[in-house]
Amino acid sequence: MRIPLSSCLGIALSLASFAPCRGEEAVPALGFKEVLDTSGPELKPSARVLALAGSRVKLVGFMAKMEVAPKGAFYLAPRPVACDEEGGGTADLPPEAVYVVVRSSPGEEIAYTPRALEVTGQLQVGYRCEPDGRVTHLRLILDQPQDLLGAVPKH
Repeated sequence: MRIPLSSCLGIALSLASFAPCRGEEAVPALGFKEVLDTSGPELKPSARVLALAGSRVKLVGFMAKMEVAPKGAFYLAPRPVACDEEGGGTADLPPEAVYVVVRSSPGEEIAYTPRALEVTGQLQVGYRCEPDGRVTHLRLILDQPQDLLGAVPKH
């Protein structure tokens, strides 16, 4: 069964658009141009990404259209992209793509949406083998709606 992204993200995205409550710090925005350090011969996480590891961040991008979509997650890329994984794995993904884990829909295929998305969650950096065997190096663990309820201003 495919879960529409609007079902899993709709509440979280609408709650995330509220201004932070008094005393709560704003969530830093991370741009895709800031994700990788390209100054050397190999790609590696930027100093900003390493500094934000473990923190909540906001990222805006496009869901990658995958031939074989991960369960309970999707890849967020800086531009619209379609991946043909046959024989190439995730080689069609831009190197700065981030694996987004949708905790409210574990094990479910998240339905593709072509529109730009703003996601907020905890940034994780480092090698990890996901349950389906995919290897990820940058992950955003998406906030669940109940995580944000304390951040909604009361009127």
